[in-house]
This record gives sequence, structure tokens and C-alpha cells, in this order.
Amino acid sequence: MDDDNKPKIDRRSLLLGAGLGVVGTATVAAGGAAIKSATSGIITPKAVGKGKPARIGLSFKDSRPAQADEPKAPANAPNVVVIILDDVGFADLGCYGGELKTPALDALAGRGLRYTNFRTTAMCSCTRAALLTGLNHHSAGMGWLADIDSGYPGYRGDLTRQNATLAEVLVESGWSTFLLGKWHVNNADHSGPTGPFHNWPTSRGFERAYWYQGHSSDHFHPGALYEGTAQVEAGGEGYYLSDDLAQRAVTYLRTQQLMSPDKPFFLQLAFGAAHSPLQAKPADRDLYQGQFEAGWDEIRKQRLERQKALGLMPPETQLPPLSPGAKPWAELTSDQKRLYARYMEVYAGMVTGVDRAIGTVMSELEAMGVRDNTLVVVFSDNGASAEGTETGTPNLFGPAFGRPASEADALALYDIMGEDGTFPHYPIGWTNASGTPYRLYKQNTALGGVADPLIVSWPKGVKEKGGVRKQFVHVVDLYPTLLDACGVSRPELYRGEPQRPLEGASVAPTFASSEAATRTDQYYELGGYRAFQEGNWRLVAQHQRGKPFEEDHWGLYDTARDPNELQDVSAEHPEVVARLRDKWDKAAVAHDVLPLDDRPLLLKLVQTRAAKLRKRWDIRPPIDPIPTDVSPIVCGLSHSLELELSRPQGDEDGVLVAHGSMPAGYVLYIDKGRLIYETSLVPWREIIASPARLPRGDIKVKYEQTMTSRPFEGRGALFVNGRKVAERKFDRVLFAPGYDGFCVGADHGNRVSRTYEGANPFKGQIRRVLIDVDTAAMKPLEIMRFMKAMSIRV
Repeated sequence: MDDDNKPKIDRRSLLLGAGLGVVGTATVAAGGAAIKSATSGIITPKAVGKGKPARIGLSFKDSRPAQADEPKAPANAPNVVVIILDDVGFADLGCYGGELKTPALDALAGRGLRYTNFRTTAMCSCTRAALLTGLNHHSAGMGWLADIDSGYPGYRGDLTRQNATLAEVLVESGWSTFLLGKWHVNNADHSGPTGPFHNWPTSRGFERAYWYQGHSSDHFHPGALYEGTAQVEAGGEGYYLSDDLAQRAVTYLRTQQLMSPDKPFFLQLAFGAAHSPLQAKPADRDLYQGQFEAGWDEIRKQRLERQKALGLMPPETQLPPLSPGAKPWAELTSDQKRLYARYMEVYAGMVTGVDRAIGTVMSELEAMGVRDNTLVVVFSDNGASAEGTETGTPNLFGPAFGRPASEADALALYDIMGEDGTFPHYPIGWTNASGTPYRLYKQNTALGGVADPLIVSWPKGVKEKGGVRKQFVHVVDLYPTLLDACGVSRPELYRGEPQRPLEGASVAPTFASSEAATRTDQYYELGGYRAFQEGNWRLVAQHQRGKPFEEDHWGLYDTARDPNELQDVSAEHPEVVARLRDKWDKAAVAHDVLPLDDRPLLLKLVQTRAAKLRKRWDIRPPIDPIPTDVSPIVCGLSHSLELELSRPQGDEDGVLVAHGSMPAGYVLYIDKGRLIYETSLVPWREIIASPARLPRGDIKVKYEQTMTSRPFEGRGALFVNGRKVAERKFDRVLFAPGYDGFCVGADHGNRVSRTYEGANPFKGQIRRVLIDVDTAAMKPLEIMRFMKAMSIRV
């Protein structure tokens, strides 16, 4: 045979064959002993016993490895899915007496339990902190929103690191852990691309997270979604946030079942619905066309009758008076009725949209064959929101920034209300229907702020189907309840740190019994509003913002006879008032509730903003988008934006700088060669445009804003190569941008201007952006004008 045609043997085969040859020779010569000897240097030795340290000798041959010690969940441990709704009232869901179409949630209730005395903290960040830590929200450092660090232990606006989160305990016990959606327990100042990251979801026990930080999001074009710690762009044709979160949850679960089918999972699915802005797919909104023309007075009567028929409310329950600021429906004009009903159609469509997303996830659990041993818990984080003011709004930033839209402006947007580009919220009157049969709403410690739906469904662990539970449960009780159901004990030490005692208690016995006892003492405080519950007694401070706390009248209610706090019996039971006030005072000290602070959120935010002003930003692109909470603050202030550009062909258009979106934002861009500065606060736009095209080549452009009275009166001017080319006195200067962050070279998230589509990236080169801001303190007269314009009373 020719040498070229002889079989070839590569180096790897030769070495492997030589090794096998040694083994073969040894086998013939000495049998099994030779095999052991021959292989001792190439085969991994057997590990030492579980929990024992590795045995280390001089060489691999003389050593024994330790076993890998990965955490393993208890046998037959359940999967856990916690679904958090946002600003959904007690009576909105079909299974709680509402007329809204919620088949997926109704099915969960039909296969499980509904609780009628579940209580939260009256605010989103606070409720989430209590869920995650098993501590009352002040103890967890979240006495108010995560947007503000007040400098006091109970008000850091940053989730405590003294207690392991529910996710941290479960991941260390053998569960896969996922977060989808709203987080909002990380301080706003820590939300930038450089962190700090200690309270981002993937640092607090969630192995994978697809999430956003703030209290709200645009549902068609989210401005700051993250996958882990990396910002991602979302949106496009047909996009809707609730659907996206559900589909991403399905992806996480399918991947987990493929890679780790023997591990249980913990999924926290925190939807943005139905928090403002009220945005719904048009088809979902239009399911309710004409269904709310009867108005909130009639709707809440119908809801209460259904609640009684369902056994959720006692037969003698009566409706409370309408909340302050809400007029009887009969007193409204025909245009008001038409507009206000439209707002409620959008809200209803939004709730139906989130129900569909929940149905997607539940269907996936069924398809995976794990539904029977999956404990599903659904609740809303607080009561219905009155942030839409007395009249509602097509753009929630309008009234917040001192420029509410007129009724005519709102009606002009009727056909597209709730669609992309609108940021509506319903009027206060609808909170009375949403929170039926309770009084008041979110941010209040009356039951309308803290009474919320709670559904528990676990086919393997909850035998009763469609049951109603009337025992008291607070959100702080869910942490120990879920660990109890999982058969997991919380460690006394976590990462070397002793853990604070849990402040809730497991209510898992209620899964089996409607008579199982639960704890019944609980304090409440939010923004200066206070309450204390002891059994059936409920003491509520009737506080008026700006008045001394010492002057508050404490109303006393016997919820056994008066389930929705209509009859104040404090005069008949002064000894009960004194006892519960003493309990509240002691709880306030124990849980870092003091000092009380009833200032409006806007006033707190403005003062926080003033403390964060930065005079100069020198930006050399490319940079990542900067989340709005840590971005340059320029709105309402004298400032300049100066850019060094290169446009070699002279036809390079696109966005230079953008912050916010159409509901509230500003943008500097080039369109058809002209330099344009635009602010948007739907339904208003204010534009400054250069009359001539920009020259080609290297140029400097500048926008300069000069205030005559901060933050609303001033003018803007455009400069090209040092020459002023356009100027405008603003009708009203934009006070602040919306949720979308600060971008250079493109408009990420939702766009500011309708002139262009999408991100509209700049086709030339931006070499430098220099921002100078007048950071001088506001003058007393400016402060007075501002407070008057914003209707702030102290």
C-alpha cells in the first residue's frame, strides 16, 4: 500500500491508545489490582462523605475531593408565584364584586381562597418592603417611597440589609428565583448605571430579573427596563408591558425547567397595572364602551350588593359618603360624565389586560405540569389611587407640574385616551367605586387605603375551592407564611449578620381552616396618617395635612359591627382609645416610625431635587442612557446645552439630546437640517426652530434657557457657532421630564416629539455635550409663586 493511503493516527488517538495499552498490559499481568494502580493517576478519586472537608495530599493520586454542597429544597416543596397588582382597589376584580372582566383571577379564586381582611401599608414601596423582609415597612427602612432618603432610620428609602429577603432565603434553600416587573425598593439615587447595586434585584436573591425601578412606567414604551443590571430597549408595534412581563416569565420558567427540572422556583411577578398612567390596548379599553355611564354612585351600589351575595361583606354593610373632592354623579355635566366614564373604561381595560397576562402564566404552569404544587398568591399593594385629582386628567404630569388640561383639551383626546402618547388617570370619584365599601383611598390609613384583595391558590395544599377567609392578615405576614408553606426556616445568621426578629406571623393554618387564629394587633402610619388595630377595634387618626399632630382626633371603630368605619364610637369607649393610642406610641418607637412627616410628596421631591443640583456636566459620547432620577436637572432652571457636532455631508439629522417623553419631556434635534428645541407636556408643545439649515462640517450649537421667575417663567434661545438664530418666550417652562432617562444621540424609550419616529439617532457625530446649570437657591418670592401655582398648602 502506498504510504499516502495508509490510515493516519492523530496525536490524541496515539496518546489515548498508549494509555489504554498500559491498562491492557497491566490487566493481563496482574488483574484488578493493576487496574486500580494504573488508573489512580488519571481517574478522579471518590469524594469524601457529605459535609466533610477535602483530604489533600501531595498529589492528585493521594487526595480525596469534597462533595459539591448545593442547597436542596425539601422533598415535594412547592413552587411559589407571588403576583402583585398595583393600585387595584378591593372591589375591582370580578371575584370581589366588580364588573370588570377578570376570568384568570376569578379562576384562581375559584380554585383557592379569598381573604376579606387583608391589609397593606397604603403605598407601593412600603408594601413591597414588608413582603420581602417580613418586617414592618419602617423597620425595613421604607417608611415612605424609595424616591427619597429622609436621613432617619425608618425613612431611608432603601431596603434594609439587616434582614435576608424572601428571595435570598429561598435561593439559599434550593429554589430558583425570578423577578419580573416593578421593584421600587432601591433608593432612587442608586438607580444609575454605576449603582451602587446592593439593592438591585440580582443583589437581593433574585437569580434573574427583568424589571424597572420607579413607581410607574409607560406601558407602550418603557423607558428604563433592565435585564439584571443591563438596560434594555422595549417597545415597538403591538408592545404592551403586562404582556411582555408575562412572556418573559414564561421564558424564565421554561429555561429553568429545561436546565433544573428538579428545583422548585420562586417567581415574583409585579405588574405595573393598574398604576398610572392608565394605559390599555384599545381593544381592551373598548370592551367597556358605555358600561360606566351610570356613574360611580350606581356602580359602587351594584358592587356592594354583589359583595354581600358573595359572602364578602355582612348584609348590614352601608356605603360611606363620597370622598372629599368627589361630586355625586347626578351633579356632573353631560360632558363631564362622558369624559369621566371614558377614564374608567381605560382603567377597566388595563385591569383586563393584566388579567390576560396572568392567564398566560397560569396556562404555562398547567402545560408544564406543575400547577398543582404551585402556591400562587395574588394581592394589590394598596388601595385605589386618587392621584388623578377631582376631574381626572389626560396627562398626570399636567396637574403635577402646575398645568392641568382643560375639560375641552381632555375631550379632544377622547378617541385615543389611554393609548400611546396619553398618560391619563381617572378622577377621585372612581376610587369610591374601586374601594367599595371602604372610605378614602391610597396613602390613607383608613381602610380605603389599606384594605386589598388577597387570593391564595394551591391545589395540592389548599383543599377548599372558592373559600372565603375573614381572618386578619397583613402583608408583613406573607413572608413567614410562604416560608412555612415551603418547609423552610429563616437562618439566624445571613452572610454573617444576625437577623432581626420577624414582625409578622405565619397564617398558613388558615389555608385549611376558616377558624384558625391569626395575630390581630397592627400599627399603621404613612405620611402622617396613623391607625392601630387590636382585634375588632380600629383606631384611626383623622389628620389634616399641615395641622399639628397633637390636635388629631382619633376615631374608634368596632369592625365586628361596622366593617367599613362609618360609626365613630370613641366617645363611648375612652378607655379603648387610650389603650390603643398607647400601643401606637410604643409601636412607633419600636419600629422607627418617628418623626412624622405629612408634607406632600411633591414638596418633598422638590426639596430633594434642590439638594441634588449639579452645576456642570461635561459629556463625551458615547454614554449609556442615564435614568431620570440621577440625570442632569435642568428643567425650570436657567441653563445651557452646548454641543460640538460634525455633519460632513450637511444632511445628517437626528436627536442630539433628549429627556423624558411626550407626556413630559424636552429634546434638541435636527430635522431637515434645521436645529429645533421642543418641550412637550401633552396636550401642549412649545417649539423653537432655526429658520435656516445648519452648515455642514464641524459646528457648535447651543440651547440657552433664561428664567425670569423659577420654575415656570422664562425664555429659550438657539445659537449656531455663537450666533443667536431663534428665540421664544415660553407660555410655561417645563417643570420636569417624565420617566424616560437622559439620552445623548438618540431618544430612547418613548419619544418626546411627534415630528420623528422611534429613537431617531443622530446620523453625524457628537464630540462633546457641555451642560451648565444655575444652581442658585430659589428666592422667597419664587418659592411663594411656585407653591401658589402648585396649590401647595402648609
